[in-house]
Amino acid sequence: MIKLFVGLGNPGSKYENTRHNLGFMVLDEIAKNKRLEFKTWSDMADISFYDYDGVKIALLKPMTFMNNSGIAVSNFARYYKINADEIFVFYDDFAIPLGEFRVRLSGSAGGHNGISSMISHLNTQNFPRMKLGIGPLPKFIPTADYVLSRFHEEDKEKIETIKQKALLLFDEINKAGLEKAISKIQ
Repeated sequence: MIKLFVGLGNPGSKYENTRHNLGFMVLDEIAKNKRLEFKTWSDMADISFYDYDGVKIALLKPMTFMNNSGIAVSNFARYYKINADEIFVFYDDFAIPLGEFRVRLSGSAGGHNGISSMISHLNTQNFPRMKLGIGPLPKFIPTADYVLSRFHEEDKEKIETIKQKALLLFDEINKAGLEKAISKIQ
């Protein structure tokens, strides 16, 4: 059972609507749909709790910046006694075209610093995730510049599509469990 949903991104208005913050954008969409508000938790994260059928489910946005996401996630998980396999992560992936996604039960960081930090601080790569496409990575633009760039107006429809798919996955995970949700959404 998933007890914690994490969206990766960077805090502050400087990073709003950037490709690297798609994980935050997805959690914001889920919170909006469920009429939830985020509150500060220990200066490390913004959190919200969702009650699904008597079960308390946490939504967490690390405020430790992308490269240190694992610090906030592992501290929160330890405090609430949540195992790594009970954590589901939404994050950007430039190897996947914008508007598309991949769901995995575990795996390496694939060069993503936020996931690297989580693997390091949770001491495992065995946590499920939804890779949110922000690609393709353009030639001649450094990766860091691209992921920190803002979405364009013409990207809006694809962003909405991916946010709705993530919301559907969130609902299905809570209703039917992770494996059934994945098979239904893929």
